Amino acid sequence: MKTWKTLFLLLTGLMLLSSDAASQKEASKKDLPKIEKSTFTSAKVCGECHVEIYNMWKNSLHAMSIEDPIFQTANLIAFKNSNGETKALCIKCHAPITFWNKDYDLKQDITKEGITCDFCHSVTALDLKNRENPFKLEPGLVKNGPLKGLSSPVHKTRYLKLFETSDLCGACHDFTDQNNVTIMGTYSEWKAGPYAKEGTHCQNCHMPRREGAIVAQEIKKSSVKFINDHNIQGGHSIDQVKKAIKVEVKEIKRYPDKMRVSVDVTNAGSGHMVPTGTPSRRMVLDVTVKTATGQMLKDQRIYKKTLIGAGGMEFTKDSDAMCNRSAIAGDNRIAPRETRREEFIFYIPQDVSVTVTAQAFYQYNPEIIQQTDINIEMGKDEKASR
Repeated sequence: MKTWKTLFLLLTGLMLLSSDAASQKEASKKDLPKIEKSTFTSAKVCGECHVEIYNMWKNSLHAMSIEDPIFQTANLIAFKNSNGETKALCIKCHAPITFWNKDYDLKQDITKEGITCDFCHSVTALDLKNRENPFKLEPGLVKNGPLKGLSSPVHKTRYLKLFETSDLCGACHDFTDQNNVTIMGTYSEWKAGPYAKEGTHCQNCHMPRREGAIVAQEIKKSSVKFINDHNIQGGHSIDQVKKAIKVEVKEIKRYPDKMRVSVDVTNAGSGHMVPTGTPSRRMVLDVTVKTATGQMLKDQRIYKKTLIGAGGMEFTKDSDAMCNRSAIAGDNRIAPRETRREEFIFYIPQDVSVTVTAQAFYQYNPEIIQQTDINIEMGKDEKASR
């Protein structure tokens, strides 16, 4: 009798434990974030599990692609100057979910998230020859990425080689106008350069691997200890810009009444032209000669893509470059790993001691709408009394 009683208590205990474990498992399932089954999921939902990645992304220009005041100003001016014809032109890359939902007025919250997590991770293929819609999108329960052998309690995962290649970036980081003129050619510049031939892609520099957890440990413990940097540093990053160019004063040749200075400028750390992006950006090489007596002489070289419109007028604003028919009048930017030797002549006597300084500067002067204080005196009176 005691044996049967003991066995009964043991079985009852196991059933209670099993029921409790099932309840905990069911409760944990209920606590997991819910993603959309047939459309795009908000980045905030992604951030519930992918905490570190989300925190990097939300501080990136990808996350702020709609709120960026430079974009907002250029887009507004382009819209006005084109009588609304550019409504979809710029929005499609700054809020690429519009390729899917056509929400060019940004009425949906998901569209306002800019270059949001689920857009990129729903891309399954690209056709870069299709300017109107280069992306094949499959939003829903399957998330694509560059890592193999992953599983998730929330969604399915799929490895795609595409996520390791620059093609993923190329659809938005190249823009060719109606005249087949490349206005922005960051992707095509990379493709024509040495890094593409060596298999070094945009992600290697702009999304390098770093230590971190793909998923928060309380959601799912993982042996993967590295994540791609989703801050995606580019021209807005001081550190990234400084890595691009090396400047070296190679030779100072003295003559009785003048001197010749040779300076090498090398694109040592960029996989595309320097500068790249919209033609309104430029790089300036300043060379300064300072004498022992305090005299100072200066000269410079400017590197840029010169874009002109009707009548030969140069376009210097982003909005003009994006919404007008144009032609390239010149392009002396520095290609990847190219070294440009620049020669300067300064008229300084041979017996005068000098110090030569060469500096390269990245320059960009975009238009920005900003709040301005207006303070006008509307009346005044003054009296004195003794």
